Amino acid sequence: MRFMNEYYDNETFEKRSFTNDEISRVDFDSCTFQNCNFSEMHIVNSEFLECEFIDCNFSNTRLKESSFKDVDFKSSKLLGVKFYEVDPFLLRINFTDCQLDYSSFYQLKMRNFQFVDCSIREVDFTEADAQFSYFDNCDLLGSIFEETDLRNVNFKTARNFSINLETNKLEKAVFSKDNVVNLLEKYNIRLQD
Repeated sequence: MRFMNEYYDNETFEKRSFTNDEISRVDFDSCTFQNCNFSEMHIVNSEFLECEFIDCNFSNTRLKESSFKDVDFKSSKLLGVKFYEVDPFLLRINFTDCQLDYSSFYQLKMRNFQFVDCSIREVDFTEADAQFSYFDNCDLLGSIFEETDLRNVNFKTARNFSINLETNKLEKAVFSKDNVVNLLEKYNIRLQD
């Protein structure tokens, strides 16, 4: 099934399976998607403005040149998503209680993103601009931060991250006493009480 050249305003989509479908040049304004399956789907040149995704599956979905402006994902699965393919203009996404494992934000300008209670394992943030973002109670095991702009990012309650102080911008980033040791991993330093 293909959705092309359509416009949806303030609509709710529940328990829809869009698997292996394509959405092309479709605009969704203030729409809610609940318990929908978008896995393996291609979303091309489409816009999501002030939309909310609740309990949705976006695993391995292609988001080619689509825009996400003030979009919230809640309790959703977004495994292996290449976020760097989205349209970066006015991009703003918040994630709450989501699985983002194996996804990529490579070279993406993703300022002010909110990640709350998320699994962000093995995610690529290489050369991303994540300034002023917030990782609240997130598991970042195996995620890659290389040449990443992390200025003013809040990692206070994040865990399992490994960030090289020499290859990333970290001015005014926030860490807790408990997790700052992750920044010393490269140096093989042990802290003791």
